[in-house]
Order: sequence, then structure tokens, then C-alpha cells
Amino acid sequence: MPQVALELLIGTTRTIYPLQQLSGGAHVRAFSGPRLNAFWNYTLNEAFGNCIAPFLGKIDVYHPTLYRIMPGVRSRAVVATHHDCTQERFPQDFRYVDKVMRAKRSLYAAADAIICVSESCRQELLQFYAVDGSKAHVVHHGLTRLPLNQKTQSKLRRQMRREFLLYVGSRARYKNFGGLLTAFRETGLHRSFDLLALGGGPLTDEERGMLAKLELNESVVIMPSAEDDLLAAAYSLARLFVYPSFSEGFGLPPLEAMSLDCPVLASRASSIPEICREAPFYLDPANQESIQRELLQAVGDEEARRQSIQRGREVSSLYSWEKCGQETLAVYRACH
Repeated sequence: MPQVALELLIGTTRTIYPLQQLSGGAHVRAFSGPRLNAFWNYTLNEAFGNCIAPFLGKIDVYHPTLYRIMPGVRSRAVVATHHDCTQERFPQDFRYVDKVMRAKRSLYAAADAIICVSESCRQELLQFYAVDGSKAHVVHHGLTRLPLNQKTQSKLRRQMRREFLLYVGSRARYKNFGGLLTAFRETGLHRSFDLLALGGGPLTDEERGMLAKLELNESVVIMPSAEDDLLAAAYSLARLFVYPSFSEGFGLPPLEAMSLDCPVLASRASSIPEICREAPFYLDPANQESIQRELLQAVGDEEARRQSIQRGREVSSLYSWEKCGQETLAVYRACH
């Protein structure tokens, strides 16, 4: 952006996005590092950032992307991003919840402004933390439209023996993957379709037990990890993308699916209706009958599917990183 100098301290990263190639006043400090677990990767990047920060001088706005302020950074203003309150709402599903909440309280108390990725996220922030609402601002994420690789698409088509429904990402308990599996079995859709679970790592022992109990071992395909070309191919080929989560701060996967003309069945919960508007089919994640009923409609109602795909194109086109950047810059300028 003009008249903006950006110092981006990434450290070691395996991201596939070309952040090192950013231009227009951006100085990206990143390097390819060893494959470390999350704790050591975080520790290494904290050390890297704190070593570099004193040489930057006093900056205008410091915007940490996680919930900790690096002590080596000197700034005139601090802007924080609040992503969600999933750990606060479902503490039984996470480790170190108290530690995370303490870090958030400290950061939000020090912040001059807090960017929330949705209005739903903002309301949860005010519910769980003693924050002055006037410094909490909603800035929606943008959408990176995934490029479709015809070779990867053809390969996935050969791999999947039948038409398939798609689930993407983490299978943490609050994501309600178990509810989807139960509905997939109870509706009888497993007789005609496969369910592809893409990303989220290998199955846990509990998940393997559930698949065996529901007799779904032959109908559920697990691909533990995926690059963007495989993700795009899956969206483009799926009969339906299902997003049954109980809680999301924003929710990028439904928008990704919509941008590739994949109809979406999503939870009418937390931020999802705000972000996806009336493009998806909607289910109640707490009601198994609702999941089953809406799953059958979303798979079988051709006219409703056609309309959903068209609305999805329109909704997904509303989200851009340029718009997100302009609104973020406005927050910076207001608090500086």
C-alpha cells in the first residue's frame, strides 16, 4: 500500500504462499527452517523476532498475529487480532486453556485496537473479556481463490471410486465430524456416495472405532494432508461440501468451496451465517435429525443445488484481501 512500510517478521515457515515476494514497501524477514513441532517452531520464531525487533527502532503500529507481545518490539500503538473464542466455549477439548486466556487478557488490555474477524467473533470477545467495545472493530478476512489444476483434478477423479461428499480440515470435537458420520450412515447415503475427509491428520483411535461401529470403513476416505491443488480439485469434484461445526470465528472453507462452484451444507451457528449469508444449505449442528434432513436435501434437490451454487459464486466474490487490507489500514490510522 502507498505510504505504508511493512516489516513482516515471519521467521521459519513452511507456508506455500509467496510472502517473501511481497512488494510495495514490504520487508519480509523469513527463512526456510527445519521441520519442528509446534512448540519448538513457536519458540524459535519468538527468539528470532525478539533478536530482530530492537534494530527496527520505534515503529508506528505493532500488530502481533497471535496472543503475545514480543518484549523487544517498541511501538506507538498495538493492534491485536481476535480470531475466535472456541477454546473459551469448549475448554474440555483443548489443553492449556487457562494459559491462552491469560495471554489474551494481557494482550487485549495492552491493545489500542482489536480487530475481530466477524461480528459474531466480536460479540464473543465482549462476552468473555472485559474489553471496551469501542476499540473492537470487525474486519472480515479476504479469500484466496485456489487455482484449479486439471492434472490433479483428473488424478483425484481416478482415485475416488464413487461420487463423494467432502469434509475439510480439523476433526476436533467441536467441528462435529462425528455428527456428520452418524448422519451419513443413518441417511443411507453411504450406499451411493463416499465421504472424503481431507486434511486434519491421521485418524485417531476413537475415530477408527466410530467408523467400525457405523460400518463406514469402506465408504470414508481419509487423506490426512493436502496441498492447495488437491484441495481445489476436491472442491470442484465433490457433490457437496459439509461444514457441521459448532463454532467458527470466520470460516474460510465454505467460501473456498463456493468459489469453485461446490454447493455447501453448513451449520447455522456462530459466524457462519454472517459470512456465508444465504448461499449454503443450513443445518442445526446440535440436532441430528436436522443434519440428516438437510444432508438429504442438499444432495438430492437439483434446483436448490443450482440456486445455492449461483448464490455461492456471488457471496464468495465479496471477500478480497485488498478490501481486508484497506479496512485494516483504517484501523491502524485511527489508533496511531
